Amino acid sequence: MSRIIENVGMLDLTQATEETVTSIERIGNVGLVIYRAETAHLLTLLKNAGNIGKTLEIPEGHRYYSGTLRLDEEYFQLLEQPDRVFVNGTVIIDKEVSLEVFQNGTLHLVVNGQVYAPRHLAGAVTAALIKAGGASAEIHAYQYEPRFESGKVQLNNAYLASSNEPMELVLNGIVQLDKELDMEQFTARIESIRVNGKAVIHEHQSPYFYEKLKTINGLVEVIPAGFEYVTKPVRLNARTARRFKDHKLYTNKPLILEADVTRDAFSQALSEIQSTSFIICSEEIEDLVWERCPNLNTEIVSYERLFVFINGEETWSRDQLLALGQPASFIVDGTLTFDDDVTEEDIKASLSSLDLFGEVVVGEKRIKGILYPYLRVNNGSIIVKGTEEALAGIGNVGMLSL
Repeated sequence: MSRIIENVGMLDLTQATEETVTSIERIGNVGLVIYRAETAHLLTLLKNAGNIGKTLEIPEGHRYYSGTLRLDEEYFQLLEQPDRVFVNGTVIIDKEVSLEVFQNGTLHLVVNGQVYAPRHLAGAVTAALIKAGGASAEIHAYQYEPRFESGKVQLNNAYLASSNEPMELVLNGIVQLDKELDMEQFTARIESIRVNGKAVIHEHQSPYFYEKLKTINGLVEVIPAGFEYVTKPVRLNARTARRFKDHKLYTNKPLILEADVTRDAFSQALSEIQSTSFIICSEEIEDLVWERCPNLNTEIVSYERLFVFINGEETWSRDQLLALGQPASFIVDGTLTFDDDVTEEDIKASLSSLDLFGEVVVGEKRIKGILYPYLRVNNGSIIVKGTEEALAGIGNVGMLSL
């Protein structure tokens, strides 16, 4: 049975056969392909693969290791025969390994990734690394044992207090510096930072953060001074808007203002909004919202009397549309499916406008044509049932072994 796979971070062909490779009907972009000499011919069978970033052949006689490999002094002491290792990932050499033990070992190391070595071994490790094929290694000499964090990390005062000695941080994913982080303690506790992903910092933290930053494979997002960082969609009505007094919001999530938020209430609540997402507001306050949004990337969508916001997956029938009782502005950030019983007359009676950030699925092409005049924002797509490309396989994959 053929399979379809969207995108693959790493494709492992070391154990693959012609049968397993040809069982893939189509594969998306591939970041890295690992193979051995005896499976090299399978590369030519990947005819239906998208772009391939890099191919690496494991040198003959080397065992293969993918991930994080930690080597301590006991490992080197037990080496009686040469150990030939090809590592795709990270190698960490324990700080207790002495130069004498390391040099007496018979490790032949090829690395495609990073090597963390204590400072007293950095030179010896660099000299011992074997260059093979397209493998490329970055060697980082450390004074303190590196601390690895993955996923979403909140760097706050409790985190700093969790270690008795300075930390060399390696952060994979998203790291956010808490607004109340003691930057004097940060300077004292953090020896260095390497980020693979995204770092979110406040403007006043910039000089401290960049002083410690050694490498970043990703981006740094800086929250302007005086702004409150909002990480989830915010919906304000006349009552909840009172909690804000001349606030400045910084967000990449939708902001929704209900119809009962008056011009006066809005003016008192928010003095400035920096958003890379969109804001839903009534036409009554639309001009004020524009005034408070200097970022041209902010999309502002207004409604006259009633709006429907879809941010997940919803299916609407003819009865639901008619139950609205009046035309409404539909703002779709997820997937809206119209039942097959929805007619042209139902659309005309129920929609005043359509702002599309996600998908609308309709039963027939004619309904698709009827929707177009209602479109204001068109950052999504309208799909006719039965014509959408079904994923008959696997989504994005970090590592795939065939």
